[in-house]
Amino acid sequence: MGSNPTTVKDIFSLAKVMVTASITFTTFTGYVMTSGRMDALLLPTLMGVLLMAAGASAFNHFMERESDKVMPRTANRPLPSGRFSPLGVVLVGSLWLVVGGILLYVYVGWLVVALGLFNTVWYNLVYTPLKRISVYALFAGTITGVVPLFMGIAAANGNLFHHQAVFVGFFMLIWQVPHFLILLVKYGKEYELAGLASVTSKFKPRRVILIAYLWIIASCVATLYLPLFGLLHHTVTGYVILAIVIAVVTLVSINVFTKSKSDQFKVPFILTNIMQAGFMLCLVVDSLV
Repeated sequence: MGSNPTTVKDIFSLAKVMVTASITFTTFTGYVMTSGRMDALLLPTLMGVLLMAAGASAFNHFMERESDKVMPRTANRPLPSGRFSPLGVVLVGSLWLVVGGILLYVYVGWLVVALGLFNTVWYNLVYTPLKRISVYALFAGTITGVVPLFMGIAAANGNLFHHQAVFVGFFMLIWQVPHFLILLVKYGKEYELAGLASVTSKFKPRRVILIAYLWIIASCVATLYLPLFGLLHHTVTGYVILAIVIAVVTLVSINVFTKSKSDQFKVPFILTNIMQAGFMLCLVVDSLV
């Protein structure tokens, strides 16, 4: 690693900042939902999770370095471009994992560390290799998005098997399916170039997008069960979630029946993010108010 201006940018790239931020926010949701507060323990929890997620992402750069060389979308990443060496990526990833793990162990406990390590192994040694074999690897990928929620719950000394935790985890699981489907369709041709299992080699993109839309609606319906699981304490929060559901379903319906091919990936991708972000924000606000 040199002192050139791209070094800092490349380090952030190794951490997959947007993915890591999403994981950290999911942990934040689990913590606040369980404890009902933001206290002094929250900061080291989030810092530890962020560092462990960054470490897992760096290792993923290492694991996917060969396929990244082939795909135009990833060819300029630090490893395939030659700006980082494989050993350098492993060292950076290991540093982040160790520091994050120590921080969590000291301030929170071994269970959160164990969950973080499980997610790192699952992401890199289960989900990533499965991507070469089958498009159904996406279901393995959804696990990595759910574990951070339970890291937050565990950090707040919550019961991981409580019905509320299980329901929110279930929602996080099903929400990610259309998210992954849209990415699989959008980058299908690149996946084929890299030798990864590609959904576009078997199905027409429009059909997969329609499946993603149906899954989005199913996820919206799932949020309406929040009161049944005792997760909402304020009527206003319920109305906000209902408004989000109505807005998302309406936009889905418009896009399905107009059959517009423009921005066929952009609209459903934005809708999945609105749905997930709105759901988690409502849980956080409802727990704090």
